[in-house]
Amino acid sequence: MSIAVNADKAPEAAIRAPGLLPSVRTARIDAWFDERRVLAWTALSVLFAAVAMVVVVPAASGDGGLSPVDELWYVDAVDKASRGELVNTGDKIDSYARQVQACRGVIGYQAPLPTCGEPQPDDSIALTAVSAADIHPPTYFFLAAVAGKVIRLTGVTDDLLIGARLAGVLWLTLGLLAMVMLGRAWGAGWVVPALAAVCAGTSPLLVSTSGYLSPDALGLLVGASVLLAVSWWQKGRLPTWLLLVAAVAPAYFKVTFVLAPLIGAFLVLVAGVCGQLPWRRVMTGAAILVGGAGAGALSWQLVRGALAVADPVLHADAQDPVAFASFAKYFGYYLETIPATSDAPIPLPGLLYVAILPFSWLLLTAALGGTLVRGTKDPLLPVCWSAVTGMALGSIVMSLIVLVATGGFLIGTPRYGIALLPLFAVPLMCLRHRVVVLGLVLSACGALLSHLVAW
Repeated sequence: MSIAVNADKAPEAAIRAPGLLPSVRTARIDAWFDERRVLAWTALSVLFAAVAMVVVVPAASGDGGLSPVDELWYVDAVDKASRGELVNTGDKIDSYARQVQACRGVIGYQAPLPTCGEPQPDDSIALTAVSAADIHPPTYFFLAAVAGKVIRLTGVTDDLLIGARLAGVLWLTLGLLAMVMLGRAWGAGWVVPALAAVCAGTSPLLVSTSGYLSPDALGLLVGASVLLAVSWWQKGRLPTWLLLVAAVAPAYFKVTFVLAPLIGAFLVLVAGVCGQLPWRRVMTGAAILVGGAGAGALSWQLVRGALAVADPVLHADAQDPVAFASFAKYFGYYLETIPATSDAPIPLPGLLYVAILPFSWLLLTAALGGTLVRGTKDPLLPVCWSAVTGMALGSIVMSLIVLVATGGFLIGTPRYGIALLPLFAVPLMCLRHRVVVLGLVLSACGALLSHLVAW
């Protein structure tokens, strides 16, 4: 049995509530693009690439400091990857990254040093120059190194840091396309998903991860891809073994990305409760997604331990003396910070935070409203429940995973939820109400304008 959603025809999914009328013009544009799919995807690719350039290029190519979100360690990891080397537990930071920090500084924490160009001793670097990038799989660093090398070959820049940062244009473009594909898989049209993707791509959260070196730059792409696999599997369009691959793979990009297969398992369970999937298939899918996510995370930790050259250095904020009390403190951070708040004190135009607010509230309203008005046979009901659950509990689940695995409490930060953002947006992308279209247009135009003015 499969969920009866025909993404090819992009059916009308608007909730017919009093005072909320579907936009006839939006429906007509969607129908027009339905007959010209190659044109539609080409136009979206060009649009998203342009948006990504507006978002990424100013941050990536500027002469300002490193992002305080561990970019020092990531610069070193990309530098090592460019030479075919891995960052193993206990490795020291090489000279390139030390010079980058000394000459550029760290945004909000350290100004450029007068010793720029001179050897930087271990005691001048955090954690006595022991790299903290070893906790992450090397996938992102090698991808960034290869993409950065290609960019440098074009003559745009000869700097390793800027070249690798500019690869964020590619990661963000692909992530936005995957986000629209996910919406389409659940019956969305073209206009609203495109507007929602532009809003997400220009939000402070995505700027703080896409314009600088960070494994979280792949979060949107990985999260949307995993959830797209879940959608296809539910409809019988994806074999079970590929669902297992989709469950295991996220941990080999970044361990926090396992939230995507975990929320996918919850979605499958809710679909079973609603009678949209037979229970044997529900239990199979949920077991594969949870087991695969766990196997991926565990296997990476085993590989990491085997490659270690020294004992790991505990990050300064990796533990909290009152771990369980901290759950309450950070309980609602998704509701407050995705995607309206930056994950780092990087310079962003003030208008951007205001412009993106309608999008943030529409995300929450569409998901929460969907749980109240959609029927049990509506294939979007499990999606709405999963989105609301992810918004409320994603931080706690991630902290619990770290607590069980390491004994320390990791303070939740907004970027840990990027892999869930595509799912949060699905209930919104499947609406065509006039107020939704207007809100997204205002958010998208305001965000783009703020970026262009700042640029």
